[in-house]
Amino acid sequence: MHRFLWLFFLLPCTVHAFWPLSWEFNNEKRFFGPLASYEKLDENIYLTVRPLLFAYDSEDGGRYHFLYPLGKSTKEKSYFIPFFLSKEFEGRRDTSIFLFFFGESQKGAYGGFFPFYGRLYNRFSKDEMGFFAWPLYSYTENEGARKTNILWPFFSFYSGEERGVKAWPIYGTREREGVKRTSFFLWPIFHKEKKDLDTDEPVDIFYAFPFYMQRISEKRASYTVIWPLFSYARDVDKRKWDILWPIFSRTEGEERKGFGIFPLFSYDLKGRDRTVNILWPLYKESEWYSGEERFFQRRVLLLSKYEEEKDKTFLNVWPLFDYRDKDSEYAFFFPSIFPFREQGFDRIIKPLFTLWEQRGSETSKKTNLLYGLFTSERNGDTWKMRFAFLLEVKKDEEGFGFQILAGLFGIDKKKVKIFYIPFERTEDTQKKE
Repeated sequence: MHRFLWLFFLLPCTVHAFWPLSWEFNNEKRFFGPLASYEKLDENIYLTVRPLLFAYDSEDGGRYHFLYPLGKSTKEKSYFIPFFLSKEFEGRRDTSIFLFFFGESQKGAYGGFFPFYGRLYNRFSKDEMGFFAWPLYSYTENEGARKTNILWPFFSFYSGEERGVKAWPIYGTREREGVKRTSFFLWPIFHKEKKDLDTDEPVDIFYAFPFYMQRISEKRASYTVIWPLFSYARDVDKRKWDILWPIFSRTEGEERKGFGIFPLFSYDLKGRDRTVNILWPLYKESEWYSGEERFFQRRVLLLSKYEEEKDKTFLNVWPLFDYRDKDSEYAFFFPSIFPFREQGFDRIIKPLFTLWEQRGSETSKKTNLLYGLFTSERNGDTWKMRFAFLLEVKKDEEGFGFQILAGLFGIDKKKVKIFYIPFERTEDTQKKE
């Protein structure tokens, strides 16, 4: 008896699809309903094990996702949030393992153990950084200027190309001769700055927040009085007023125009680009160009979205469905519980919550219902339909065929299956049909 049960249940999984343990859709082998999948496309391999939030594909030297979205590994960068990060840039690798870090740069090797001791080169837009018993002591060096911090962020001293001192939030001053001068008092209330002094358009900034703020240069200026009560800004081609920001706004210029009464209505025009909001966040519409390429986006309640790009469209009606069309091929998914669109998410998470999937083109149409309970694939004049492991019917170049119980019995133009064993049909039998 046990031999018969092995033959009836396990043999189909090895010789043919046996839903839900093993089945195929869209040239992809799937296992245990939606829980795992495998596909080989050209020379690339794609493997996904969704209970482990794991995915692998062999493109571009290999790419892994593990415990998505916490972990990812590629040839250039690997991470597992918040414990590990390793990335390569210009042949040099930088690695962090929890609080340890080490790496290489043009200036040499560096490393440390935060917050006890460490040194870094060419990181965070600085030439050099270091710390000891942070926040007790730290420093940064950049473009010949050195900033030394004691009990960061309270006390700082500037040396080298810059001079200054800071006792935050009471008082601070900093100067790079001929380039910029900044100072503050009772931060963030009073702030004064002159920058870009070595250019044709130096900038003068003064804040007495929130009572009065100004930023002035030869071509641009902005003024704010009792923020957010009133603000005015101008540059060479436009002027803008805000009253009780963000409630009332108006923009005037040769190529820039806008008007808004938040949240009822607003529009912004800039050349060919435009943005319209109606009863925000109920409806938003945007159109913009990059060269001659047009982009279009429409949102309803932020989560529902329609996008148009060159040879590509996307429609998400949350939480009902999303539809994608690219290069004359389309895909439809129901429901669409999560309003995200990202490669890792689409491969690992989305199939777990998709009850109806449909893909197609001008010549083909493929349907998957309830994790493979019913599938249908049509390509030109050929087609195949399958209901679980109970029944499969097909029509191909050889003619019609069917099988029941995943191949327990079946017949087509060339073969007859009896107890999963295929027998070649004789030419005489085929001619009689």
